[in-house]
Amino acid sequence: MMRQPRPCQRCKDEGFTLLELIIALGIMALGVALVFPYFEGSRAGHQLRATAYDIATQLRDARATAQARNVDQAFIIDVGSRRMWLDGTERRRYLSSRMAVDVEVPIAEQLAANVVRVRFFADGSASGGKLVLRDGGRRATVTVNWLTGDVRVGVTWNGGRPVPSARAVSP
Repeated sequence: MMRQPRPCQRCKDEGFTLLELIIALGIMALGVALVFPYFEGSRAGHQLRATAYDIATQLRDARATAQARNVDQAFIIDVGSRRMWLDGTERRRYLSSRMAVDVEVPIAEQLAANVVRVRFFADGSASGGKLVLRDGGRRATVTVNWLTGDVRVGVTWNGGRPVPSARAVSP
């Protein structure tokens, strides 16, 4: 003999009430509101890191071009208008207005008040320099070793937000 399914004795206990759903949605909304600012800051950090690596790539390209063509190649940075480019090219790249920029180069490489260059020579060496990008509490540093022409990128966290500037340092 086959058993008949029993009818639900407490059908009203199946599912969730409207109040339970509203409370669950409220808790999820609170969680999203608390976590969202961390993702926003993370995006800014990724943009800072991407900009630093983009600059490093351009500097490495300038070094490779200098060695391949056996001529000096310069990478120019105009801090005032927030532009950068390889000498002899028309293509200009722009830095984000959110980022503060500090540049240190030898005094001979300062072309104007806010315009500096980093030169790469045919033997692979360079004039040297350091470019510091800051966005909030994040800092990315791109350094060029004067002796080897090696380009390095470092990303760190700090607390300050300096004003953009370009300065020359004497050797």
